[in-house]
Amino acid sequence: MKKKVITPAKIVKMVQEELELPDLKVKNRSRDVVQGRLIYYKLAKRFCRYASLSKIGKAVNRDHATVIYGLSKYDQEVKYDPYMNDVYDALYNKLDPIAQLPGRGTYADMTIERLLKRLTNIEDKLNKLELT
Repeated sequence: MKKKVITPAKIVKMVQEELELPDLKVKNRSRDVVQGRLIYYKLAKRFCRYASLSKIGKAVNRDHATVIYGLSKYDQEVKYDPYMNDVYDALYNKLDPIAQLPGRGTYADMTIERLLKRLTNIEDKLNKLELT
């Protein structure tokens, strides 16, 4: 299966479906919506390839500072509500097999043999530089 770049909008949709929420963008502080946003922030930070915190926040009508606060708040909330971790794990397990994570694109199929060959080529180039 080919890995895909995951967008913040896709994660918002998945969280809304998993938690049966109508909208994470709503200006509402009810517990279920807030928890949904916290889970979204954590997943988006992990899986959105090149999304800045501003882009992650914009998907739910929030700014980057709210995302930073939400990420720290997630860690506090999870201690008291293990259900959040269960939802996070369920969504993580759905995304992980299909998501192309940051940094994996170019050398995703790198094997030990290919790595050793690259190192040998680099050593040869360095040796040639030292000789000149």
